[in-house]
Amino acid sequence: MQDKVIEIIVYILSEIKNLKQINEIDLERLAKIGYTENEINTAFAWLYSKINRGENIFKGKKESTKSKRFFHEAEKNTLTTEAMGYLMMLMELGLLSDDDEELILDKIFYSGLQKIELTELKSIIASLILDLENKSEKLDRLFLQNNDTIH
Repeated sequence: MQDKVIEIIVYILSEIKNLKQINEIDLERLAKIGYTENEINTAFAWLYSKINRGENIFKGKKESTKSKRFFHEAEKNTLTTEAMGYLMMLMELGLLSDDDEELILDKIFYSGLQKIELTELKSIIASLILDLENKSEKLDRLFLQNNDTIH
């Protein structure tokens, strides 16, 4: 479920980046694609929790540098092309910071997997974005029940 929530968050943030207001986002499209109401609500709960805490939703590049990170040969050999593209898309969208990208790549290498497919990458990204590893802050890990609605 976490992977699907991340996909919905990516969709919402890309719509916001395209200058749409939250109330203009086509939620029916998400339902038609196959996302459940619970998954959609969880994505919006994540978004609203970030706003309520005053956190930036988009993690922009540091203004002092305009440098671009390139993948090392070992990273290129470990990540599939699809996974590298997805990681770059999240970076360009501003969902991940430079530090987040480095943390994700470290986790990949420490996992010992020979080749990381998109599904494995999405799980690693979900654990970072949804803060699933921080078990002390239960309010930060919002997963709604089937009858809860936030949008």
